[in-house]
Amino acid sequence: MALLATIHRRVIDMGLVPKIMKRLPLVSIFLAAIGIVLFLMLPMDGQYRHTYISENALMPSQAYSYFRESEWNILRGYRTEIDIFPSMPSRDRNLVMTQWLEEFGTKTSVYHNDEYGDTLYGIFNAPRGDGTEAIVLAIPWYNADGEFNTGGAALGIALSRFFSRWPIWSKNIIVVFSENPDGALRSWVDAYHHSLDLTGGSIEAAIVMDYPSSSDFFDYVEIYYHGINGELPNLDLLNIAIQITEHEGMQVSLHGLPKESLHQNNYFSRLRTLLLGTKDALLSGIKPRHGNEAFSGFRIQAITLKAKFTPDNNDHDITSFGRIAEASFRSVNNLLEKFHQSFFFYLILAPKYFVSISSYLPSAVTFSVAFAISSLSSYINNSYSTLPIFSEYNLLAGLLFTISITFSFFVARLSLLFTEPRLLVLGSVFLSVLPHLLGNRFTIPEPLSYRLKSIAFLYISLVLTSLLVLNFSLAFGIGILGFAMTAVKTITIHSSMRVRVRNTMHLLLSNPFTSVLLFTYIFDKDIYGIKIFYEFIHSWNTLNCWTWFIICVGWLPPWILVSISSIQTNTVMQSPDYGKKQL
Repeated sequence: MALLATIHRRVIDMGLVPKIMKRLPLVSIFLAAIGIVLFLMLPMDGQYRHTYISENALMPSQAYSYFRESEWNILRGYRTEIDIFPSMPSRDRNLVMTQWLEEFGTKTSVYHNDEYGDTLYGIFNAPRGDGTEAIVLAIPWYNADGEFNTGGAALGIALSRFFSRWPIWSKNIIVVFSENPDGALRSWVDAYHHSLDLTGGSIEAAIVMDYPSSSDFFDYVEIYYHGINGELPNLDLLNIAIQITEHEGMQVSLHGLPKESLHQNNYFSRLRTLLLGTKDALLSGIKPRHGNEAFSGFRIQAITLKAKFTPDNNDHDITSFGRIAEASFRSVNNLLEKFHQSFFFYLILAPKYFVSISSYLPSAVTFSVAFAISSLSSYINNSYSTLPIFSEYNLLAGLLFTISITFSFFVARLSLLFTEPRLLVLGSVFLSVLPHLLGNRFTIPEPLSYRLKSIAFLYISLVLTSLLVLNFSLAFGIGILGFAMTAVKTITIHSSMRVRVRNTMHLLLSNPFTSVLLFTYIFDKDIYGIKIFYEFIHSWNTLNCWTWFIICVGWLPPWILVSISSIQTNTVMQSPDYGKKQL
């Protein structure tokens, strides 16, 4: 206590508190820089951990996999029949598949959705189970790239036949053939939990098979694991899939890394995987859906396995791809309870390296604190800091905040009804340049400008704090992309043209719609441009992905307040005793 008292006296004597208060904007920028540095440090040695299997019962690759060359001719026979399926109506395809599935004693049913068509599914009852738990093998007819999933469908029916001959299963096996891995599969998952008559118990895990070729051979395996709204599968499921794949002699790619990058293991390769993974998590549900996203929100651990082909190095046969699913199913079958021991929040740096939540969370926390400090600076670093709490300026700022929230909510809702998001982009650009165009023809009270920014930065700080654990990538992305709004200055009659132009640029860069356009244009050519907004709306309608609402209701309102605050102000004259503290 004596030491603290001594430090307190020294701080007071040196006048550090007023000095720090005046430099709060620099403190905010410093914290944002620290957040980026902390994130970039994650791939450094000592910051990450090797992956491991937390649940000993899983025992991946401990048992011999029997789906081998003996099944190859059977698989080829099915594939020969499936080769003509692309020219057949969906109902005819499902009819043939139903006949095949019922030959092995599988109960089948067809779920019909008016928008997405028919989804065929079959349930093989476990000989050693009580019918309360299940594992799903999902095979979309068309994959995320619009390719017909010929090999995947052949593997699906061949594996179903293979599984039906084994008496080891303690969990029901459900095989699902949907039209696509997006809305069709999602609608089936939703119906399974709410309206279907034929069910096989609680789904513990799901594996989506994507083999879009009639070739017997492929090169390596790509694994997709990000769910929507920040949800991730239990790390144990991802680890067993990677371990089994590598045990079978195949390389694993994550986040679209090309073949030539898979053997690298240095800081920059790990950083590249980290950045790609964070981007994929940020845009999960918005980018092309691979199928594992459809199981989000139901406590189902799901991954997608995709076979990748190269022109001159396809060394692994199609049964090797089937063995990944077989061994994964056998591992999950060993569980006596739900996945719970391993991590549900993590970042992947390589197939065998990960970062836990305790290591990566501080990089987003610093942005939340940086916005909070900017809010404090806007409140106290001006001549109006002693205004009463219920002054007309504070009340007016609160009213404008309420209006901006209401307006943003209606923007989010109405955008689901109309199909022209270009209006949002044009409106954003117009609101960004409007304060500059108004010049001195319209003014607002100077205290109102400071109060609007204070409320805006505090609100976005609270939004980021709420998202930190639920969706780290979204919180971190909004923090980086929206931080430019903290540099917007209050404009007076004496402000130079340079300051006004900078304000406009900061507003354009921090606007939720223009910054998203710029981000996707630079980092993701597949969905850049106006297409990104259609995908936002589509993901909400089909997958209940709430990224669009977070952007509209969590990011747009503070930006609107900051935009209003950048209108030229008029100085409010105060009496010498105005706002003086009462002792």
